[in-house]
Amino acid sequence: MIEKHIFQSWHTNKLDPTIQARIDKFKKENPTYTYKLYLDADIDRFVNETYPGEIAEAYNRLNTIVAKVDFWRYLILYTYGGVYVDIDSNIEKPLDTLIREEDQAIITSENRPGAPIAYVQWALIFQKGHPILKKTVDMIVDNIKNNRYPNNILKMTGPIVFAEAIQAVHKTLFQEEVPPKDPMLDRTYKKDGISYRFFGIDYNGYLSFKNLEEHSLLHPTGKTHWHTNTKPLLKGGRRKRNRKTKRRRRLFTPATRRRTRVAHL
Repeated sequence: MIEKHIFQSWHTNKLDPTIQARIDKFKKENPTYTYKLYLDADIDRFVNETYPGEIAEAYNRLNTIVAKVDFWRYLILYTYGGVYVDIDSNIEKPLDTLIREEDQAIITSENRPGAPIAYVQWALIFQKGHPILKKTVDMIVDNIKNNRYPNNILKMTGPIVFAEAIQAVHKTLFQEEVPPKDPMLDRTYKKDGISYRFFGIDYNGYLSFKNLEEHSLLHPTGKTHWHTNTKPLLKGGRRKRNRKTKRRRRLFTPATRRRTRVAHL
């Protein structure tokens, strides 16, 4: 059974009224769920107090808030279970109409062009302690320790490492590849007390990704940390440069380098 918690994150709890109204609406439609918005400082505190040692050390090496929120979303669900949703994404229908009592996790393909195997990471639904989350965390710690992807947040902490963890767990349990992307897919896999359900594409409308109007309210300058970040992903790491990167950096003015914040990729 998936615990009834909803988690989101942002750098301030003073949200635009339009965004706050949407959040209030889905909270009202899910009255049996607790809701918590984590600020940046809350995320740092949670990781360092809950996972001192190797995990916190890896987390503290991350140089961008985007990567930190990636890492945190797996850890918060591994600890408490429930639902994580990006701040500019939405819960469109009551969660109890999607989540079954016997579910331990719901995994949905992402409609991302050019990515044959991609899973939604802007919203996650997991029971606490789920092995897929553990595998994801283990792979991220290894990525950070070895600085495997100094320029690639998608592989270091984001949806690519999440997809790799799903594939690895499924291959180990069932000695087969994950099922192909299919909007009609609704199949639960169970073995050795581990269960997860593959369900459609982009949650088949139960949750929705990035409302563009609200995205502009969250980022009124039109610039996000993802687009302007020129730091290496890790503190003490080195950012690999190529001709394309150097040219792109020359196009940035000092104003475009100021820190802006986004809680998803």
